[in-house]
Amino acid sequence: MKQRLKEEVKLAMKAQDRVRIDTIRAVLSEIQYEEMQKSVDEISPADCLSIVQREVKKRHEAIQFAEQANRPEAKAQLLTEIAVLESFLPKQLSTEELERMINEMKGANPSLSLPLVMKHLKDNFAGQYDGKSASEAAKRVLG
Repeated sequence: MKQRLKEEVKLAMKAQDRVRIDTIRAVLSEIQYEEMQKSVDEISPADCLSIVQREVKKRHEAIQFAEQANRPEAKAQLLTEIAVLESFLPKQLSTEELERMINEMKGANPSLSLPLVMKHLKDNFAGQYDGKSASEAAKRVLG
């Protein structure tokens, strides 16, 4: 993932896409910081994925502040950055797909609990779903 990000920075530089360059560099900086914190040469692809997800989440939170401050230009910038970051994430599971999987799990194991569902999703579909929406879907199905 880190190598792919570096390649994308080069491509963005050739295309002179300032937003893409800045966004990817910010993620690479976060990855480098994480590597320094853990005293390793290279963090795992799963850790890189979680960093990209964390950056997306930060920007979603910043959008809320931009809306409260009535700053549409900042919101537009953040939405563009989110689109850039999401291009590095695996395809996200929809709420319907999550509910269908949880229903299948419940059919196989009637005594299914929320922690078991979340553990299964984390182990098998890391980075492919939003934790909040997965938790809500599990509560609806198990409820």
